[in-house]
Amino acid sequence: MNNYEGSNHPSIACLGECMIELSGQRFGEVKQGWGGDSYNTAVYLRRLLPDSISVSYLTAVGDDPLSQELVNRWQSNGIDTRYVKTISGKTSGIYQILVDSKGERRFVYWRNDSAAKYQFDDRSATEIARELSSFGWVYLSGISLAVLTDKGRSNLLAALNLYHQQGGRIVFDSNYRSILWESKAVSQKLYREIAKISDIALLTYDDEQTHFNATSTSDVFNVWYCSEVVIKRGHQPCLIRFENSIVEVDAEHVSSVVDTTAAGDSFGAGYIAGRVMGCSVASAASLGHQVAAQVIQYPGAVIPETATAHIKMGDFV
Repeated sequence: MNNYEGSNHPSIACLGECMIELSGQRFGEVKQGWGGDSYNTAVYLRRLLPDSISVSYLTAVGDDPLSQELVNRWQSNGIDTRYVKTISGKTSGIYQILVDSKGERRFVYWRNDSAAKYQFDDRSATEIARELSSFGWVYLSGISLAVLTDKGRSNLLAALNLYHQQGGRIVFDSNYRSILWESKAVSQKLYREIAKISDIALLTYDDEQTHFNATSTSDVFNVWYCSEVVIKRGHQPCLIRFENSIVEVDAEHVSSVVDTTAAGDSFGAGYIAGRVMGCSVASAASLGHQVAAQVIQYPGAVIPETATAHIKMGDFV
């Protein structure tokens, strides 16, 4: 692989799948939008970071009109799309959000043959790592891995190992969704592999209870042995293990929750943005909590930019 260039060019690559989003009443009027955990994180990163730090999205889309319109919309949100692949004969995935009376959400997916599933099938680990080498940071999630083919996962993990060996920094958000995995054993194996090369792990306590049968936050820390581990706990304080210490940071109080979609994604964006800009782990978590608190007061994954405009990085650095 070429020499690592990311440290000389501050930039972040968010890797995953963005889908067409349907929201609204069941069998009633629905609104068409777009979203996906890694894309949601990319959007909020773009809003928080200075223009000097580029935010790129790495994915694949189909050659249909809706897929191409998706890319146009990403560009309109300031996302660099030069690394987006177009796969002939494929389409983008679709999901619908189902929200209950308490603002909690469920998803229905149509993504089993989406273009993003095949984005790493036809490239070697060396080729993928060469592309990643231009980024200082790479963000991906459990969903980013889950939607890939076995071949794609293998190619990507090998590339991430090369990238990490050359000094690239990796942020992994667990985002465990059992429905997307062949088995728990497969997902656990891959998560343990990604833990070995992650610089920051962003975890959700509920997911860790389901995925690794954690009965305490100590159990979670024991599974994730990377240097910086963040456990998200909804409205409760998050916990951060950093430099052999545990830091607790209170969440923002929200009196009226509308929709918790992208709460974790937006928290992650705030945390990553803070750390990229040199914030302490506590300040980065406070920034993440503030962004997430705004997001859950609006419907959908990506809320109006005006709703986050008052959040300034300078207040946390």
